[in-house]
Amino acid sequence: MNRLALFATLLLTLAPLSSVSAQTAKKHKIGALTKSLANPYFLQMKQGYDYAEKKLGVDVVFGSTPKEEEDVEQLNILQSWLAEGSLEGYVVTPFRATSLNSVLTRISRKNLPIINIDELIPEETAKADDIKIVARIASNNVEAGILDAQLVLSSVPKGSDVAIIEGDPGTTSSTERVTGFTNAAKEGGLNIVASQPANWDRKKASELATNMMEGDHNLKAIFVANDDMALGVVHATQATGATGKIIVVSVDGTPNALDAL
Repeated sequence: MNRLALFATLLLTLAPLSSVSAQTAKKHKIGALTKSLANPYFLQMKQGYDYAEKKLGVDVVFGSTPKEEEDVEQLNILQSWLAEGSLEGYVVTPFRATSLNSVLTRISRKNLPIINIDELIPEETAKADDIKIVARIASNNVEAGILDAQLVLSSVPKGSDVAIIEGDPGTTSSTERVTGFTNAAKEGGLNIVASQPANWDRKKASELATNMMEGDHNLKAIFVANDDMALGVVHATQATGATGKIIVVSVDGTPNALDAL
């Protein structure tokens, strides 16, 4: 299922069933909160919400933060929505598995449906915080890391040096992707020489990659935890003359990254 259809389906599941005709039915109002639109992945997510709003005839109140890792700003948006009181359901992508939980608990106690996308709140965490999540939607991040490791293993000799650029180490998505890649790479006989976080920042990823390449002239591949950072790493390989010498693999499949292939 493509992203646009996925988010249309998600919003449909939030809309309560009604026997009232389409002409007289109430127009439902749903909050959709993501991470920063500075990341092209979440810009795509917004396009999905926009599509669903028109396709399903619902009102979607959209929220995001200007920059990555703005936990407090994201929490404030959710708090303001709850205080305003007109939303009938919430679709949330938190920065971290616990960063929105104080408000999500209050939403659940009002018996309003919550769908959790991408950065998942573990079931045990939600239960402990009295949060009722009606659906969780995310890619298999561990499997994504494994697939990238398999690609590298098919492209470089056994025993090759490889490096990892993580996202935010406090996020489930980064941790799982790195875990999947690390385990599969080690099992396949690759030598992981470095693993450092760039906190989803393209410029920082570029700087880290430059340092990694300068520190290990035998480096054969770099695994990057998302596409936006990977574009920074590609820039670093170009700037250091390593294009074609070092394989860069990542996760998400954003349009900008696909264009760079």
